[in-house]
Amino acid sequence: MKWLKWGLTIVLFGVLIYSFLPLLSELRQAANLFLTAKWIWLLVAIFFQFLSYACLTWLNVLALEPFDGKIGFWNLTAVLTSMAFIQIAIPSAGISGAALRVRLLGKFDFTPEDSLFSLIIESLYEFVALVLVASLGIVVLLRDYNLSVQAILVFLVLGVVSILFIRYFWRLLQDPKRSRISVAKLVNLWNRIGGRFRCLDLGDMLERLTVFQSNLTKYDDVPVWKFVLATSGKVILDIATLGAAFLLFGYAISPGILFFGYGLVLAVGGLAALPGGIGMADAYIPVLFSWFGVPGAVSLTAGLVYRLVAYWLVRFIGFFSWQYIERIY
Repeated sequence: MKWLKWGLTIVLFGVLIYSFLPLLSELRQAANLFLTAKWIWLLVAIFFQFLSYACLTWLNVLALEPFDGKIGFWNLTAVLTSMAFIQIAIPSAGISGAALRVRLLGKFDFTPEDSLFSLIIESLYEFVALVLVASLGIVVLLRDYNLSVQAILVFLVLGVVSILFIRYFWRLLQDPKRSRISVAKLVNLWNRIGGRFRCLDLGDMLERLTVFQSNLTKYDDVPVWKFVLATSGKVILDIATLGAAFLLFGYAISPGILFFGYGLVLAVGGLAALPGGIGMADAYIPVLFSWFGVPGAVSLTAGLVYRLVAYWLVRFIGFFSWQYIERIY
């Protein structure tokens, strides 16, 4: 997987270089845009990002609720920003962030298992929300291009089917008998196909499944709608931050392009080998949006502002948050 990710990174980098070169001629015009920028939108972007991180904190509050530890809302925000910082300071495919989460939450009486399982729950909800947002962007784009009602309905049906599949998968995980049968079939299938690379132990996998299901039952008293609201708020407000970055330079981007482009940026960042798509996502934002007809100069400036606010500012704060948690607790 490591070599595959580096291979994808090299391919993406090649595409980036080829696509970014035409934008170099827009650099002077992009610099001039800062002279006419509507700076109130920068404050709006920062405010949206603050609310987005508040929703992320709420999502983590819900994920940690079934466990015995206790941590305040703002201390949990400090833990999350600290994780964001350490993942950049020590690139390790997210391991450094998870390790720091275990350490910091341990100060508030959460066990390592509590910390890691709640992180899995948070990540699952975020992934589903991002998929749905990208799908919404596709539907809006199709509408903007005057696609037939029938074609739009097809995409909507696919979206509903995806949601039903996710719901079925979630229910399957909660059913001990059916899930054990499914895991046994998957393990046997894998061992027949890829066993020569790595053979899975059925007993070990079933034991992990039992622990996972035991933890899942702790969420029975936490309403699902709260998870959905917190996750949706986090993602939509992050998208709003990006939209405010475009408005900063007087460009009202269409919702379809905004939603779909946001999904593509996250996909590129996720595929890149470096954490958070450092460099790759920063440069791909103007490239991707220029493909959708946004002026190159606006794409460059808006992309720069968005990454500074939504990515680098959070990690800058994270360094001081980490020092605060370590010093006080």
